Amino acid sequence: MKRLTVVLCVSIFLALMLTGSCASVPVAPNETVVEGTVSEYAIVSSRLVGIKPEQVLYRITIHVESSKASGSGPDFLKERRGEDVPFYTKKILSPRLFGKSVRVRAEFRGGEHGGLFWVKDVALR
Repeated sequence: MKRLTVVLCVSIFLALMLTGSCASVPVAPNETVVEGTVSEYAIVSSRLVGIKPEQVLYRITIHVESSKASGSGPDFLKERRGEDVPFYTKKILSPRLFGKSVRVRAEFRGGEHGGLFWVKDVALR
C-alpha cells in the first residue's frame, strides 16, 4: 500500500510539472532608473500582453542608454543597454514624449516565465 501511495504521489507531481499547472516564482521586489530616448509611443489594449479584463495601456519603448538599480534590488535592464525595451503603464502618457530623452523609474513585474516593465514615473531629461 505504501508503494502504491508513493507511485501515485510521484505520478501526480510529474503530471503537474508537465502540464505547467504549477505557479511560477514571482520576481523579487525591484526598481530601476532608466535613461534613454523614447523610440515608440502607443496606446494599446491589455489583451495584447495577456492582461484581463481588457483595458487601455500606454506603452513607450525606450532605447536604453543607462540603467541603475534603485535600492538593493536587481537591475533587470543591465544587459539591455543599447536595446529598445517596451514599458507599460495605466497612467495617461503624453505623445509629446516620442523622440525625447527621458528618465524613467520602473519595475519589472512577472515571474520566471516572463513579465513586463511597468513605469512608476517618467520625466524629461
